[in-house]
Amino acid sequence: MTDRVPFDDFADIYDVWCSSAAPVTDANRRFYGEEYARAGTPVVELGIGDGRVAIEAGRAGVDVTGVDSSREMLALCRERFEREGLADHLRLVEADFLEFELDEPARFVAIPFHTIGALVGLEAKRELFARIYGALAPGGKLVFDHFVCDMDYALRNNGVPALRAEYRNTRTGRETLLWIATSYDFDAQSMRIVSWTDELEDDGRVAERRYRNIDFSWIDPEDTRRLLEETGFEVETLWGSFDRTPFDESSRHQVWVARGPG
Repeated sequence: MTDRVPFDDFADIYDVWCSSAAPVTDANRRFYGEEYARAGTPVVELGIGDGRVAIEAGRAGVDVTGVDSSREMLALCRERFEREGLADHLRLVEADFLEFELDEPARFVAIPFHTIGALVGLEAKRELFARIYGALAPGGKLVFDHFVCDMDYALRNNGVPALRAEYRNTRTGRETLLWIATSYDFDAQSMRIVSWTDELEDDGRVAERRYRNIDFSWIDPEDTRRLLEETGFEVETLWGSFDRTPFDESSRHQVWVARGPG
């Protein structure tokens, strides 16, 4: 791939973006680390990003193939594995979710940290599930998560700017503010996320402002189950959080385990 993709523009702030969403990002990382270690077999992570989650596979001695469309994110991922001396456990594939190809059928595929939301619309998600199903070995497993949309929160915060994080930019040394504003299309179950950073001079003036934006989406649990079953998967488990509590009407997350062919 040669074209720049939206997540390239998030690469330089991705660590701050994730850490500002703690503790859910920590719980997410621990959950997948446990699943990777339990799998004990080479895993495929779709949307590997900067390797924040996938590094847990390397630490457990498990090989991981990471797929991502962002060249900038893949570079960060490679650097993370190299810093820990785990590069031999990593193979990277620069590809779109709907176009990736694997050298051999996978026993375990994961889509961590709400990443399925990057595919806007039910048909795109159906196409992804079908592609994963076709890439799995007999008995292979798909594990992924997504949030359950909090409609009250979305209505209250629709288009409202909010300060997400304050940090020091290690490249420029400036104090930096990370802002976000999300606009929701409730009929399409999609959102437009606009984020910007303000780097500050010592006197508080803005030295540099940079905007980033991305389209994202959500999916209701009922639709998730339907798409999985229509594409051939057998749902094994649905949890309501990363500590593996059962899913119920109060759950804020949907964490799925589904089995592939035969």
